[in-house]
Amino acid sequence: MRAQERQLAWVRLGLAALAAAFLLLVGPELAGIPILLGVVAVVAAWSLLVPWLLARFPAREVGIISTVVDMAAVTVAVYVAADAVDVYLFYGLVILGTALRFGLGASVWSSIVMSAMYVAVVLIGGALDSAALESLPVRVGYLLGFGIVAGLFSRIVIGRATENARLQQLVAEEDREREQIRERELLSRLGRDFSASLDREATLRAIVDGAGPLLGGATMLFTMNDAERCLEPAAVAGPDGELAERWLAFAAGRRPRLGEGLVGRVGATAGSRQASAVEIPTGDPDGMRAMGLDWLIGVPILAGGRLLGVLATAARGDRPAEDRFRRLAEAVADRAGPALQNAQLWSDLQERMVREQTAQRIKDDFLSIVSHELRTPLTSIQGYSQLLEARLRSDRSGESKEMAHLRVIRSQVGRMRRLVDDLLDVSRIDRRGGVSVEPADFDLADAVREAVNRAAREHTDRHIVVVVPESLAVHADRDRLDQVLTNLLENAVKYSPDGGPIRVTAEGRGGEVEVRIADTGVGIPAEHRENVFERFYQADGDAGRHRFGGLGLGLYISRAIIDAHGGRIWAAANTEDGAGSVFGFRIPRVAMPLAPAGIAPTGEPPPFVLRRRDG
Repeated sequence: MRAQERQLAWVRLGLAALAAAFLLLVGPELAGIPILLGVVAVVAAWSLLVPWLLARFPAREVGIISTVVDMAAVTVAVYVAADAVDVYLFYGLVILGTALRFGLGASVWSSIVMSAMYVAVVLIGGALDSAALESLPVRVGYLLGFGIVAGLFSRIVIGRATENARLQQLVAEEDREREQIRERELLSRLGRDFSASLDREATLRAIVDGAGPLLGGATMLFTMNDAERCLEPAAVAGPDGELAERWLAFAAGRRPRLGEGLVGRVGATAGSRQASAVEIPTGDPDGMRAMGLDWLIGVPILAGGRLLGVLATAARGDRPAEDRFRRLAEAVADRAGPALQNAQLWSDLQERMVREQTAQRIKDDFLSIVSHELRTPLTSIQGYSQLLEARLRSDRSGESKEMAHLRVIRSQVGRMRRLVDDLLDVSRIDRRGGVSVEPADFDLADAVREAVNRAAREHTDRHIVVVVPESLAVHADRDRLDQVLTNLLENAVKYSPDGGPIRVTAEGRGGEVEVRIADTGVGIPAEHRENVFERFYQADGDAGRHRFGGLGLGLYISRAIIDAHGGRIWAAANTEDGAGSVFGFRIPRVAMPLAPAGIAPTGEPPPFVLRRRDG
């Protein structure tokens, strides 16, 4: 209704101008010219005031006041120019305006009111000759009939026009909704395409290839260089191939610095910007004049509150700027941000993996060299100690101080060899994600008894109780399980400094076998039991290292071996004896491979490595 009232105001102003011109041309022939010109001036002033009133008040109230002003103006004109018999016809224009504003009912009521006002003016004016009396009913009938006709016209013609306008608006809204749906589907597809690959270069190319056909003649993606505080051109695409190549060459030779030019300001403020060539005050930092660009739009690419780059699109005069270009560019940038962040994280992860693999390889090479260099003198020391021991036995009968010293040497050499082997095992676990196992059929009960006998020979002051069945057949790696048994037995002896019995139990449990080694030593606090199988971990921390020694690798390697067999290992309190700890493990009777050797394509190592014997 505001638009309609504004149009009526301009029509009223035009009619007032025509009336003023008519009065000035035929002024001498009419009485009351000054009053009539004053009425016309009031109508014109009101017409000019209507747009201002419409901006501040409801259109319906402004229309009512306009109708009253028009009625008053025509009534004054009829009274002043009583001799002009046709002046009353201006009431018809007022009735028509009422019909256009308020419809049939208001048109009829306004015609009745204006007829009454006309009759009153005629009676007050005293122009009651016979001709006037005869024409008065006709004129009143004209006004009443015109009110009905104008109302019907408003209802039929204006109503149909209103309906057509409403239908056109509905069609336009449906078109906009279809366009929005199409854009959402397109942007959703672009989002999937952007995230299809974690390769950074492929992601950059997917972004510009997807956005290029939707935006200007050329679309370029700039990535952020934090070190140099500038934006680097990474990829470009668009229907105007020649412009894309020129723009890439220009941007590569003159990388936008933060705050410089439109692209640089977008990067500095993280806000979208748009400009045309005529808006460039000085210089040409974006190359708009050099390349003949008509317009340029830049939007930031953000992820996690961090600027990753700028998406810029531009075109020459053959592709005019549209409002949707900026909206689409911002929508594309919103979807490109997470995809580019993921690709950047993956790229950083790959670089870190390469560095870690290089460091791991250097460490492995170092450990291999060191172990080789250490094994050679250790082997010599052990061999010469055995020769000395044999010579002392032949020269002297009985125990001697020298014999005890040689046993200490041999014991420490064996301990040193085990430390070297442990370091090599840890290196293999880190590199492969687990240890290698070679499954074979053997009797686990025999292996347990051999490990206990070996520990008893080395620690003659300890009482070790063995509770195992006569036979316990398994398909597993005997050497690796013997390593676990040795580690657990040595652990039980080491952490029982005050002596006490050690109990070793092995038994079958359906398709699995279980081995437990219990001691009555210092025990492990509950909060440390889950961590004792971690690398270099000891329950008593530095105090434990100083008191008991060791690197904290035995349990870590033992867990890797049991994991490689598809079993599990645990630590618990020795509730049966009231002191100490119980270490146990359970493995399937038949160890089966669970994963291939090597590093997985995702960059994560497999949980273990299992190797079968040939034949």
